[in-house]
Amino acid sequence: MASALRTTEQIKSEFAFNFAKNASALGSNYKNYVKKLPMLIKTNGLGASFAFMFSKKYKEEGKYWNQIGSDIYNWLKNQNKFDGNKVKNFEELVAHLNTVNSIEYRMLTAEVLSFLTWLRRFADGLIKGE
Repeated sequence: MASALRTTEQIKSEFAFNFAKNASALGSNYKNYVKKLPMLIKTNGLGASFAFMFSKKYKEEGKYWNQIGSDIYNWLKNQNKFDGNKVKNFEELVAHLNTVNSIEYRMLTAEVLSFLTWLRRFADGLIKGE
């Protein structure tokens, strides 16, 4: 009999699979940006990386960064990593990062990187192109 309890990794995997599947309509640019984001975060930090993503909002590549930001926001919201009544979208999540203490900031960074590991894998498998 299969256990009704699922691990956080299984839930994370399911979310990432669904996000990557839905983003397949965006094409290979989504996949390429998802693959670049972990190194961007490790190099510049979560706040600076989110600010970079946000800065692309009205540019050609904005639709890809906005979708990735939305996917990250929805995952973190599902895991109750912030007050969903106060932080309602990716833009507010970017602002919220300025208010968290260093422990919460590191926890959010680790959670985002962990989520992106799954999202990268599924985007690579579900989205055609380089």
